[in-house]
Amino acid sequence: MANNWNQAIFLTAFLTGDVLLIASFLVARFNWRPDVPPYNLRTNTFDVLWNPAKYVQPKALRMTRSLQVLGGLLLLIAVAALARQLIHDLF
Repeated sequence: MANNWNQAIFLTAFLTGDVLLIASFLVARFNWRPDVPPYNLRTNTFDVLWNPAKYVQPKALRMTRSLQVLGGLLLLIAVAALARQLIHDLF
């Protein structure tokens, strides 16, 4: 029974966290600052996610960061569920 709950928590947190991180990236892309060159293949995706203030207009910065924080927390919950299952299986 606990194994099923652990799997459900992992899958839910992992998938929702991924969706929120992708949504934060899309919000950043739709609210790109006009003084920054447009997004292209040379733009570092991780830099956009780590430093959204450089790329996102101030009106969308709060939403972008909120989505990133929530997505990151859900990914941490998924990792914790995975670690809990690993510890349970080993011991």
